[in-house]
Parts: sequence; C-alpha cells; structure tokens
Amino acid sequence: MICLILAMAAGIVLGFLARKDRRLSHVGKAISVTIYAMLFFLGVKIGADRDLLSNLSTLGLQALVLAVAGVTGSVLAAFVLYRLMFRKDSGVQ
Repeated sequence: MICLILAMAAGIVLGFLARKDRRLSHVGKAISVTIYAMLFFLGVKIGADRDLLSNLSTLGLQALVLAVAGVTGSVLAAFVLYRLMFRKDSGVQ
C-alpha cells in the first residue's frame, strides 16, 4: 500500500512541476484508453470465473442493492449539504 501511495504522490509532484509542458497534453486520452483496457480485461476475468458466473444472480442482487443505497445516500448527503450551504438568509447565492 505504501508503494501505491508513494507512486501517486510522485505523480502529483511530477504533474505539478510539469503542468505547463505541452507534451503532457495527451495524458488525458492515454488515461481513458488505459481505463477502457482495464475494464475490458476485468470483464474477461469475470467471464472466465465459473464460480462467479454460477452465483451471478445472488451477487447481482447484492450489487444492485449496494449501488442503489450508495446513490441514494450520496443524493441525500448532497441535498442536505446544499440546503445548509445555500440558505436564503445566509447571503450566499
């Protein structure tokens, strides 16, 4: 875990120091391509796992419940935060 944190910290420092370098303008596209490739290979790995596929109906229901709960909690937290931060009487518009 320390290696991951150090790698991210080194990337942040390097990105900060080289933020005006024009050669880094294509990094966003490279990151998108890398994420798509990782998702593809994750799908290949899931498709090859017999145990996972045999329990997909149970796991799918659990995943749906977790996703709905996560989205609901995020929306409620955002609503409460919005109401607290942007009250009519606070002067913030």
